[in-house]
Amino acid sequence: MRLGSIVADLVSRGNSVEVVTALPNYPIGKIFPGWSHRPLQSRSENGAKVRRVWVWASMGSGLGRILNYLSFGVMSVLGIGSAHRSHWVIVEYPTLFGALPAVVFAKLRRQRVVIIVADLWVDSIVEIGTIPDGALVALLRRAERAMLGKADAVTAVTEGVRDALLLKGVTTQQMTWLPNGADTEMFSPGPEDPTVRAELGCASGEYLFLYAGTHGYVHGLEVVLDAAQELKDEPVRFVLVGGGSEKESLQELASTRGLRNVTFLDPVPPQEVARMLRSCTAGLATVREGDVYRTIRSAKMLPTMSSGLPVIYSGDDEGSRLVAAAGAGLVTAPGDGADLAKAVREMIASPEKAAALGAAGRNWIEANASWHQLVGNWLEQLEQIDSVGAGDTAVANKGASK
Repeated sequence: MRLGSIVADLVSRGNSVEVVTALPNYPIGKIFPGWSHRPLQSRSENGAKVRRVWVWASMGSGLGRILNYLSFGVMSVLGIGSAHRSHWVIVEYPTLFGALPAVVFAKLRRQRVVIIVADLWVDSIVEIGTIPDGALVALLRRAERAMLGKADAVTAVTEGVRDALLLKGVTTQQMTWLPNGADTEMFSPGPEDPTVRAELGCASGEYLFLYAGTHGYVHGLEVVLDAAQELKDEPVRFVLVGGGSEKESLQELASTRGLRNVTFLDPVPPQEVARMLRSCTAGLATVREGDVYRTIRSAKMLPTMSSGLPVIYSGDDEGSRLVAAAGAGLVTAPGDGADLAKAVREMIASPEKAAALGAAGRNWIEANASWHQLVGNWLEQLEQIDSVGAGDTAVANKGASK
């Protein structure tokens, strides 16, 4: 959603934008129906020329996921090579396997490169034990530092990532800022659609709490199931919309526990999420506990805030501090289902407080985090780096994002 919003805003400003990304495969780990397995396919989407390249589709961790990353890195060069030569190439990082080939190829073509750093990928894979810290990790860190050093601009999406990038050798002259934002028109306060509750199978009088986004390891969604167990005899329904590497295990856990107050739904378009939110008491954002995750701002909180709803944020990170500072919701301890259940009860018991928190969140988004405002500020930063400005632009998407 982040890159799609950036592209849409660039197009709306009159920029010519070309996108290189993978064939649709995430989060189900298979090429979506309706797409062939040809190496390169192109079509116009929302005013941008989108070039999709074949990848080894896989989900979860392990060899399959590494092949997914590697295949996109190799194939993305085919997509970039077929795109018109642009002044700026925007590369989203992680992963190193996907980002590094795009950066090298663009620099060989003497194009300007801006790397958007969404996560500290090498740090993350060490933290969760995917690869033990050793010679291979040292090599990855050297490659990462070299890649960042080659970029004309490096964009951080959180303050913690920005600080870490400076420690990794990125200069203040390279550094730019583009945090996650919200589409304030799509996600806005409005009347409830009476069909939503029926579609979700909600009983009369049930209170709805929505999580919409990737079901991945970093999100620690077991905490929602723990809270659901605490609230199994109360009129509360949790709806988890999306897909990801942890979804199947979460569904199995919910089934084993007999949690009839949890509904899992497949990914839906953002417009459908906006429709669902208007029927909810609050939206959920969750992040697993851990030092490497303290730099995160969960993007799941932003549509909720933009919709004028309160957020219940289970985490100890940059996002939880933002919610608290904006007065936009309740923050609970990461991984603490009882604490999350307590916040749910508080939202139900105090509708006036919930409404005030939701209004504060909407005000904060309007003042600080509409995509149009954020992208405009980012373009000004790029113009300061290069007086030519943000002319025709090519975007390389990492293809298998969280």
